[in-house]
Amino acid sequence: MAARGEPSKRSNRLPITEKDAFAVAGKARAVVAGLTISNPDRILWPAIDGHPAITKLELVQFYEAAAERILPHVADRPVSIIRAPEGIGGEVFFQRHAMPGSNPRLKRIDVKESEPYLGVVDVGGLVAIGQSGGLELHPWGCAPGDPETPDQITFDLDPDEGLDFADVIAAARTMKTRLEGLGLNPFCKTTGGKGLHVVVPIKADAGSRIEWDQGKAFARAVSEQVRLDAPDRFTTTLARKARGGKIFLDYLRNGRMATAVAPWSPRARPGAGIAFPLGWGQVKSGLDPKAFTLRSYPALLKKADPWAEFRAGAVNLRPVLKRVGV
Repeated sequence: MAARGEPSKRSNRLPITEKDAFAVAGKARAVVAGLTISNPDRILWPAIDGHPAITKLELVQFYEAAAERILPHVADRPVSIIRAPEGIGGEVFFQRHAMPGSNPRLKRIDVKESEPYLGVVDVGGLVAIGQSGGLELHPWGCAPGDPETPDQITFDLDPDEGLDFADVIAAARTMKTRLEGLGLNPFCKTTGGKGLHVVVPIKADAGSRIEWDQGKAFARAVSEQVRLDAPDRFTTTLARKARGGKIFLDYLRNGRMATAVAPWSPRARPGAGIAFPLGWGQVKSGLDPKAFTLRSYPALLKKADPWAEFRAGAVNLRPVLKRVGV
Protein backbone atom coordinates (compact mmCIF):
# COMPACT_ATOMS: atom_id res chain seq x y z
CA MET A 1 0.00 0.00 0.00
CA ALA A 2 1.24 3.51 -0.78
CA ALA A 3 2.17 5.74 2.13
CA ARG A 4 -0.49 8.25 3.12
CA GLY A 5 -0.13 11.30 0.88
CA GLU A 6 0.78 9.34 -2.26
CA PRO A 7 -1.94 8.60 -4.84
CA SER A 8 -1.07 5.03 -5.80
CA LYS A 9 1.59 2.34 -5.74
CA ARG A 10 2.75 2.97 -9.31
CA SER A 11 6.27 4.26 -8.82
CA ASN A 12 9.55 4.50 -10.70
CA ARG A 13 7.97 4.86 -14.11
CA LEU A 14 9.79 6.92 -16.73
CA PRO A 15 12.84 7.76 -14.59
CA ILE A 16 14.00 11.35 -14.44
CA THR A 17 17.14 11.02 -16.52
CA GLU A 18 19.84 13.37 -17.69
CA LYS A 19 18.42 12.90 -21.16
CA ASP A 20 15.16 14.44 -19.91
CA ALA A 21 17.00 17.62 -19.10
CA PHE A 22 18.77 18.02 -22.42
CA ALA A 23 16.50 16.41 -25.02
CA VAL A 24 15.19 18.90 -27.57
CA ALA A 25 12.18 18.19 -29.76
CA GLY A 26 12.57 19.74 -33.21
CA LYS A 27 13.39 23.43 -33.08
CA ALA A 28 11.51 24.08 -29.84
CA ARG A 29 13.96 24.80 -27.06
CA ALA A 30 14.45 26.96 -24.01
CA VAL A 31 17.07 27.13 -21.28
CA VAL A 32 16.14 27.60 -17.62
CA ALA A 33 18.67 27.47 -14.77
CA GLY A 34 21.21 26.05 -17.21
CA LEU A 35 18.98 23.17 -18.34
CA THR A 36 17.65 22.81 -21.86
CA ILE A 37 13.89 22.30 -21.75
CA SER A 38 12.35 19.99 -24.35
CA ASN A 39 8.83 20.65 -25.63
CA PRO A 40 8.60 23.98 -23.79
CA ASP A 41 5.26 24.77 -25.43
CA ARG A 42 3.62 21.54 -24.29
CA ILE A 43 0.41 22.33 -22.43
CA LEU A 44 0.39 20.83 -18.94
CA TRP A 45 -2.72 22.59 -17.64
CA PRO A 46 -5.41 23.46 -20.19
CA ALA A 47 -7.17 26.81 -20.31
CA ILE A 48 -10.04 27.07 -17.85
CA ASP A 49 -12.64 29.69 -16.91
CA GLY A 50 -11.14 32.26 -19.24
CA HIS A 51 -7.60 31.73 -17.95
CA PRO A 52 -4.94 30.69 -20.47
CA ALA A 53 -3.27 27.29 -20.59
CA ILE A 54 0.02 26.74 -18.75
CA THR A 55 2.98 25.22 -20.55
CA LYS A 56 5.98 23.22 -19.45
CA LEU A 57 8.17 26.31 -19.91
CA GLU A 58 5.94 28.27 -17.56
CA LEU A 59 6.16 25.47 -14.99
CA VAL A 60 9.96 25.38 -14.96
CA GLN A 61 10.09 29.18 -14.88
CA PHE A 62 7.89 29.01 -11.79
CA TYR A 63 10.23 26.49 -10.15
CA GLU A 64 13.16 28.79 -10.85
CA ALA A 65 11.40 31.92 -9.60
CA ALA A 66 9.98 30.29 -6.45
CA ALA A 67 13.03 28.18 -5.57
CA GLU A 68 13.96 30.26 -2.52
CA ARG A 69 10.47 29.71 -1.10
CA ILE A 70 10.23 26.00 -2.03
CA LEU A 71 13.68 24.68 -1.13
CA PRO A 72 13.54 25.24 2.66
CA HIS A 73 10.66 22.75 2.73
CA VAL A 74 11.99 20.06 0.37
CA ALA A 75 15.78 20.30 0.21
CA ASP A 76 17.74 17.25 1.35
CA ARG A 77 14.60 15.28 2.18
CA PRO A 78 13.13 12.24 0.41
CA VAL A 79 10.48 13.54 -1.97
CA SER A 80 7.80 11.86 -4.05
CA ILE A 81 7.04 13.55 -7.34
CA ILE A 82 3.66 13.50 -9.06
CA ARG A 83 4.36 13.45 -12.78
CA ALA A 84 2.21 14.15 -15.82
CA PRO A 85 4.62 14.32 -18.79
CA GLU A 86 1.78 14.84 -21.29
CA GLY A 87 -0.19 17.20 -19.05
CA ILE A 88 -2.93 16.64 -16.48
CA GLY A 89 -5.20 15.19 -19.15
CA GLY A 90 -2.76 12.33 -19.73
CA GLU A 91 -1.37 9.69 -17.43
CA VAL A 92 -0.58 10.97 -13.93
CA PHE A 93 1.68 8.88 -11.70
CA PHE A 94 4.22 9.26 -8.94
CA GLN A 95 7.90 8.55 -8.64
CA ARG A 96 9.71 8.29 -5.36
CA HIS A 97 12.80 6.18 -6.07
CA ALA A 98 15.96 7.31 -7.79
CA MET A 99 16.99 5.00 -10.62
CA PRO A 100 20.17 4.32 -12.58
CA GLY A 101 20.63 7.24 -14.95
CA SER A 102 18.64 9.69 -12.84
CA ASN A 103 19.48 13.30 -13.53
CA PRO A 104 22.68 14.27 -11.65
CA ARG A 105 20.96 17.43 -10.44
CA LEU A 106 18.78 15.21 -8.25
CA LYS A 107 20.13 13.71 -5.05
CA ARG A 108 19.87 10.04 -4.10
CA ILE A 109 18.77 9.65 -0.47
CA ASP A 110 19.25 6.39 1.41
CA VAL A 111 16.14 5.46 3.40
CA LYS A 112 17.21 1.90 4.22
CA GLU A 113 15.31 0.37 1.30
CA SER A 114 16.56 -1.55 -1.71
CA GLU A 115 16.52 1.63 -3.79
CA PRO A 116 17.28 5.22 -2.74
CA TYR A 117 14.68 7.96 -2.82
CA LEU A 118 14.84 11.09 -4.93
CA GLY A 119 15.93 14.33 -3.31
CA VAL A 120 16.36 17.95 -4.35
CA VAL A 121 19.15 20.25 -3.22
CA ASP A 122 18.96 23.31 -5.47
CA VAL A 123 17.09 25.17 -8.18
CA GLY A 124 18.61 22.93 -10.84
CA GLY A 125 16.93 19.94 -9.23
CA LEU A 126 13.56 21.68 -9.21
CA VAL A 127 13.91 22.61 -12.87
CA ALA A 128 14.96 19.05 -13.74
CA ILE A 129 11.78 17.82 -12.08
CA GLY A 130 9.71 20.26 -14.12
CA GLN A 131 11.49 19.23 -17.32
CA SER A 132 10.40 15.64 -16.66
CA GLY A 133 6.78 16.68 -16.16
CA GLY A 134 6.98 16.73 -12.36
CA LEU A 135 4.00 18.79 -11.25
CA GLU A 136 3.83 18.10 -7.51
CA LEU A 137 6.35 17.83 -4.67
CA HIS A 138 5.52 15.64 -1.66
CA PRO A 139 8.43 15.53 0.82
CA TRP A 140 8.78 13.56 4.02
CA GLY A 141 8.30 15.61 7.17
CA CYS A 142 11.83 14.84 8.30
CA ALA A 143 14.84 16.93 9.21
CA PRO A 144 17.09 17.76 6.24
CA GLY A 145 19.70 15.04 5.86
CA ASP A 146 18.06 12.82 8.49
CA PRO A 147 15.17 10.67 7.21
CA GLU A 148 14.82 8.99 10.62
CA THR A 149 13.92 12.17 12.52
CA PRO A 150 10.68 14.14 12.05
CA ASP A 151 10.93 17.91 12.22
CA GLN A 152 7.26 18.80 11.81
CA ILE A 153 3.77 17.52 12.56
CA THR A 154 1.05 17.93 9.93
CA PHE A 155 -2.70 18.00 10.53
CA ASP A 156 -4.63 17.67 7.26
CA LEU A 157 -8.13 19.12 7.53
CA ASP A 158 -10.12 17.30 4.86
CA PRO A 159 -13.78 18.34 4.56
CA ASP A 160 -16.60 16.06 3.53
CA GLU A 161 -18.36 16.82 0.25
CA GLY A 162 -20.79 19.69 0.59
CA LEU A 163 -19.08 21.51 3.45
CA ASP A 164 -18.26 25.16 2.94
CA PHE A 165 -14.65 26.32 2.98
CA ALA A 166 -15.68 28.52 5.90
CA ASP A 167 -16.02 25.30 7.90
CA VAL A 168 -12.42 24.39 7.08
CA ILE A 169 -11.25 27.85 8.11
CA ALA A 170 -13.03 27.47 11.44
CA ALA A 171 -11.45 24.03 11.89
CA ALA A 172 -7.97 25.43 11.26
CA ARG A 173 -8.49 28.10 13.89
CA THR A 174 -9.78 25.49 16.33
CA MET A 175 -6.64 23.44 15.76
CA LYS A 176 -4.48 26.55 16.13
CA THR A 177 -6.00 27.30 19.53
CA ARG A 178 -5.47 23.72 20.69
CA LEU A 179 -1.83 23.62 19.57
CA GLU A 180 -0.97 27.02 20.98
CA GLY A 181 -2.43 25.83 24.26
CA LEU A 182 0.25 23.15 24.23
CA GLY A 183 2.97 25.75 23.73
CA LEU A 184 3.44 25.04 20.01
CA ASN A 185 3.67 27.42 17.04
CA PRO A 186 1.30 26.25 14.29
CA PHE A 187 1.42 27.45 10.69
CA CYS A 188 -1.27 27.09 8.03
CA LYS A 189 -1.26 26.49 4.28
CA THR A 190 -3.75 25.78 1.55
CA THR A 191 -3.38 22.41 -0.14
CA GLY A 192 -4.23 23.46 -3.67
CA GLY A 193 -7.50 21.61 -3.12
CA LYS A 194 -10.43 21.93 -0.74
CA GLY A 195 -8.62 21.53 2.57
CA LEU A 196 -6.03 23.21 4.77
CA HIS A 197 -2.91 21.91 6.49
CA VAL A 198 -1.95 23.04 9.97
CA VAL A 199 1.75 22.33 10.46
CA VAL A 200 3.84 22.50 13.62
CA PRO A 201 7.64 22.78 13.39
CA ILE A 202 9.47 20.73 16.03
CA LYS A 203 13.09 20.56 17.06
CA ALA A 204 15.15 17.67 15.71
CA ASP A 205 18.47 18.04 17.54
CA ALA A 206 19.88 15.22 19.67
CA GLY A 207 18.33 16.59 22.85
CA SER A 208 14.87 17.06 21.33
CA ARG A 209 14.39 14.49 18.57
CA ILE A 210 11.45 12.11 18.65
CA GLU A 211 10.70 8.91 16.76
CA TRP A 212 8.26 8.71 13.88
CA ASP A 213 5.83 6.61 15.92
CA GLN A 214 5.82 9.25 18.65
CA GLY A 215 5.04 12.03 16.19
CA LYS A 216 2.17 10.07 14.68
CA ALA A 217 0.83 9.17 18.12
CA PHE A 218 0.96 12.84 19.14
CA ALA A 219 -0.94 13.92 16.03
CA ARG A 220 -3.55 11.26 16.68
CA ALA A 221 -3.95 12.20 20.34
CA VAL A 222 -4.46 15.89 19.54
CA SER A 223 -6.89 15.06 16.74
CA GLU A 224 -8.90 12.80 19.05
CA GLN A 225 -9.11 15.53 21.67
CA VAL A 226 -10.40 18.00 19.09
CA ARG A 227 -12.93 15.43 17.85
CA LEU A 228 -14.20 14.67 21.34
CA ASP A 229 -14.72 18.37 21.99
CA ALA A 230 -16.86 18.75 18.85
CA PRO A 231 -18.00 15.33 17.57
CA ASP A 232 -20.61 16.98 15.36
CA ARG A 233 -17.87 18.81 13.42
CA PHE A 234 -14.94 16.40 13.30
CA THR A 235 -14.03 12.77 12.70
CA THR A 236 -10.76 10.88 12.87
CA THR A 237 -12.08 7.93 10.88
CA LEU A 238 -10.58 7.56 7.41
CA ALA A 239 -13.57 5.82 5.78
CA ARG A 240 -15.63 8.20 3.66
CA LYS A 241 -18.91 6.78 4.94
CA ALA A 242 -17.97 7.83 8.48
CA ARG A 243 -17.51 11.49 7.61
CA GLY A 244 -21.15 12.46 7.18
CA GLY A 245 -20.82 16.24 6.87
CA LYS A 246 -17.73 16.42 9.08
CA ILE A 247 -14.10 17.38 8.65
CA PHE A 248 -11.66 14.49 8.72
CA LEU A 249 -8.69 15.29 10.97
CA ASP A 250 -6.04 13.36 9.09
CA TYR A 251 -3.10 12.62 11.38
CA LEU A 252 -1.75 9.85 9.13
CA ARG A 253 0.73 12.10 7.32
CA ASN A 254 3.13 11.83 10.24
CA GLY A 255 4.42 8.29 9.93
CA ARG A 256 7.74 7.29 8.42
CA MET A 257 7.48 7.38 4.61
CA ALA A 258 4.24 9.39 4.71
CA THR A 259 4.25 12.63 2.76
CA ALA A 260 2.42 15.94 2.53
CA VAL A 261 2.34 18.39 -0.34
CA ALA A 262 5.07 21.02 0.00
CA PRO A 263 4.39 24.73 0.40
CA TRP A 264 4.38 26.34 -3.06
CA SER A 265 3.99 22.99 -4.83
CA PRO A 266 1.71 23.09 -7.87
CA ARG A 267 -1.14 20.59 -8.03
CA ALA A 268 -1.89 18.32 -10.98
CA ARG A 269 -5.51 19.43 -11.08
CA PRO A 270 -7.61 21.76 -13.24
CA GLY A 271 -6.96 25.37 -12.33
CA ALA A 272 -3.22 24.97 -11.64
CA GLY A 273 -3.54 25.74 -7.95
CA ILE A 274 -0.57 25.76 -5.62
CA ALA A 275 -0.30 24.81 -1.95
CA PHE A 276 0.21 28.25 -0.49
CA PRO A 277 1.67 29.17 2.93
CA LEU A 278 -0.59 31.55 4.81
CA GLY A 279 -0.30 33.97 7.66
CA TRP A 280 -2.93 33.43 10.32
CA GLY A 281 -4.33 36.86 9.52
CA GLN A 282 -5.37 35.43 6.15
CA VAL A 283 -7.16 32.43 7.65
CA LYS A 284 -10.52 34.11 7.98
CA SER A 285 -13.79 34.64 6.17
CA GLY A 286 -13.20 35.46 2.52
CA LEU A 287 -10.08 33.33 2.10
CA ASP A 288 -10.19 31.85 -1.40
CA PRO A 289 -7.72 28.99 -2.01
CA LYS A 290 -8.33 29.31 -5.74
CA ALA A 291 -6.52 32.66 -5.67
CA PHE A 292 -3.15 30.91 -5.32
CA THR A 293 -2.16 29.51 -8.71
CA LEU A 294 0.59 29.26 -11.28
CA ARG A 295 -1.05 32.26 -12.91
CA SER A 296 -1.00 34.48 -9.82
CA TYR A 297 2.40 33.52 -8.36
CA PRO A 298 4.42 36.54 -9.62
CA ALA A 299 2.38 38.86 -7.41
CA LEU A 300 2.51 36.39 -4.53
CA LEU A 301 6.31 36.25 -4.64
CA LYS A 302 6.49 40.02 -4.21
CA LYS A 303 4.90 39.71 -0.77
CA ALA A 304 6.67 38.75 2.45
CA ASP A 305 6.88 35.02 3.11
CA PRO A 306 4.34 34.15 5.85
CA TRP A 307 6.44 31.09 6.70
CA ALA A 308 9.79 32.85 6.86
CA GLU A 309 10.02 32.07 10.60
CA PHE A 310 8.80 28.49 10.30
CA ARG A 311 12.00 26.85 11.56
CA ALA A 312 12.53 29.55 14.17
CA GLY A 313 9.18 28.52 15.65
CA ALA A 314 10.29 24.94 16.31
CA VAL A 315 9.65 23.63 19.83
CA ASN A 316 10.95 20.60 21.73
CA LEU A 317 8.00 18.20 21.51
CA ARG A 318 9.27 15.73 24.12
CA PRO A 319 7.72 17.49 27.15
CA VAL A 320 4.47 18.00 25.24
CA LEU A 321 4.03 14.30 24.49
CA LYS A 322 3.28 13.52 28.13
CA ARG A 323 0.62 16.23 28.25
CA VAL A 324 -1.43 14.43 25.60
CA GLY A 325 -0.81 10.95 26.97
CA VAL A 326 1.90 9.79 24.55
